[in-house]
Amino acid sequence: AVKMEPKITLYQHKKFGGRSKEFTKSCPDLLDAGFDDMTSSVKCERGVWILYQFKNYKGRICVIEEGEVYDKFTKYFQDRASSLKLLDDYNFTEEPECTVYADTFNGRSLTFSYDVENLKWYKFDNKMSSIEVKSGAWVGYQHPNYAGDQSLFLKGKYVASDKPNDEGGFKNDRISSFGKIMLKPATEGNMKLLQIDYDLDRADIIRTPTSVFSWTQVNNTSVEQTVTKTDEITITREDTYEFRWDKAAKISTTVKGNVGIPLVGETEVSISAEMSVSMGRTTGTKMSKTDKWIAEYPSKIPRYSTVTVTSKLTQGNINIPFTAVLYYGDDTERTITEKGVFYGCQYFDFHTEFNESKVPT
Repeated sequence: AVKMEPKITLYQHKKFGGRSKEFTKSCPDLLDAGFDDMTSSVKCERGVWILYQFKNYKGRICVIEEGEVYDKFTKYFQDRASSLKLLDDYNFTEEPECTVYADTFNGRSLTFSYDVENLKWYKFDNKMSSIEVKSGAWVGYQHPNYAGDQSLFLKGKYVASDKPNDEGGFKNDRISSFGKIMLKPATEGNMKLLQIDYDLDRADIIRTPTSVFSWTQVNNTSVEQTVTKTDEITITREDTYEFRWDKAAKISTTVKGNVGIPLVGETEVSISAEMSVSMGRTTGTKMSKTDKWIAEYPSKIPRYSTVTVTSKLTQGNINIPFTAVLYYGDDTERTITEKGVFYGCQYFDFHTEFNESKVPT
């Protein structure tokens, strides 16, 4: 286990303003520390801590792990903390894994070893009735994007119950996102990407056909018309992609490397040729490239006819877990492995449809 010297600092105002108070051990009543119901931002240097809504470790919770910084709390926890507990009797260095179930340890199930920002991607939001934590520790959140009420799940089995949230209590069908807790030795020096592996079997893809251009011409005469339109209509769309590290990842700098990125096709996912990417420290660095397509016109409109031209593009959204091997400096023997999720939005399958109908004569 990693030797931790716990330390957390609470601040009176958001963005670390106003009074502050440093803690190295639990505090059952923040009134005794002159800090009751006034925490608005926090920096956690070492350890895993829980802020509680009421004194003596009761009420709603907010789990904060090593390296996390909250420059402001949502309304849900703003100025609400009345006690603070250090979790120093659990091994948070294990690689976390959990299985969630739609029923009581049966029915549809999903196993995760990485953060899940939105269970809706798996058609599992607000459907969880039980969870088994096989290793490590997890925090379940009421809303997507790690927001709302939290429940702490250490190793073991849990069903929906009225138990306290720090003992795995949660409301049935009310969990929408998950974050793992994992402590790692702090990294130092420049980190470079050695390799990246995408878990293609766990790719989540949504393909949405959209109409991007439409043009209609009516010919209600008895002679064929020639279309004289020559101006080109250019359709532009921006492809974006982003690498987001898991919340537990200890990435101290922006990592650069040459990797292929997943591409959404009409039927399957492919990996692009290698390109230079920048992987941000936390939420990732969003990259984009712009593609252009040219809409076409028909050359003739038959007599007594209406011709409609529709150009369509498919928008492909993909999120896919990845495992990255990183190394320090020039020492490719000294590596660490981190996980995350790749997010991409791409456009493809541009095509133009011509539809002809007769005008009543």
